[in-house]
Amino acid sequence: MMTKIMNYENELKTKNLKVTPQRVAILKEIENSGHISIEDIYEKIKKTYPSISLATVYKNINTMQDAHILRSVKAPSQKQKFELCDDKHVHVACQECGKLEDVRLDMSEAMKACAEATGYDIYDVSAIFIGTCKECKQKG
Repeated sequence: MMTKIMNYENELKTKNLKVTPQRVAILKEIENSGHISIEDIYEKIKKTYPSISLATVYKNINTMQDAHILRSVKAPSQKQKFELCDDKHVHVACQECGKLEDVRLDMSEAMKACAEATGYDIYDVSAIFIGTCKECKQKG
């Protein structure tokens, strides 16, 4: 567990952010969950930090987003969720149960085509594929 805390501390320090127990707790919850809403983060960390407010969680999430430690993922008909900015990937969301998963696809051709079509310098991609997961297909 100590190694993970050191990684969180290093990430915050690298981005010139103050290392606080609340920020470390937020990062830990996001890493453990993969994708999680602010409300769910708040419910989990208030057990350890009962005096923390929802506003503090929002403020810290926004600060860490601005520092490119976290990014938001918004699938249609779902609450906004947050994840660590660890690598480039797209997402697949189940329209039935709301499950959100990472998918590592080579998006370089799509990014290149977009750059050629628009003249933009493309440096990242954010995409969500929507469908029905295996479990929900089996239920239906």
